[in-house]
Amino acid sequence: MEAKLKEYRALRRRKQLINEAKEKLEAGKNKIVDLLVPKVFTDMGKERDEEEVLLMENEETQVEERKYFPPEPESPSEVTSEVSEVESFVEENPESWRYFTVKWAIYAIIWLTLFGIFLKIQFGAVFFVISVLIGICINTRTRPRKKGEVSAYSVFNDNCVSIDGTLKAEQFEREIRYGAASVR
Repeated sequence: MEAKLKEYRALRRRKQLINEAKEKLEAGKNKIVDLLVPKVFTDMGKERDEEEVLLMENEETQVEERKYFPPEPESPSEVTSEVSEVESFVEENPESWRYFTVKWAIYAIIWLTLFGIFLKIQFGAVFFVISVLIGICINTRTRPRKKGEVSAYSVFNDNCVSIDGTLKAEQFEREIRYGAASVR
């Protein structure tokens, strides 16, 4: 029984130390972010939170209104464009402005430091070209599309539905024949 009690106390002490270390790291990170990020960006996050609350309240009232009115039938292209709009705004891991600016500031500092070193050893052009190629590779998406996600290329979508803003031959022909007002 003594051994179990001793083990429990040691485990509890470890958890307490870990929590204290996490709190100190978070406090240090917040201090660094407050130092590096201008007040304007910090205030943006607060305004966004207030807007989200207002949007959520509006959605709740719209849901209540839908209970009384039957939904209108929609064409498949409208549904597809709405899905693409919603999915374009929804992110898997939304980052705060503060985190985003600090992260990219650190990346820029590291890159500029390495670029300076490579300039000293006269390989600046090589470093720049390789950096550009790596940036291109990192920024291209290699994961498969999510279910319901619409491709910019209409041939890859169900029923060849195009996204909003795509200039199709039929639309172009209508504009030439009947004027720009003929297109919805």
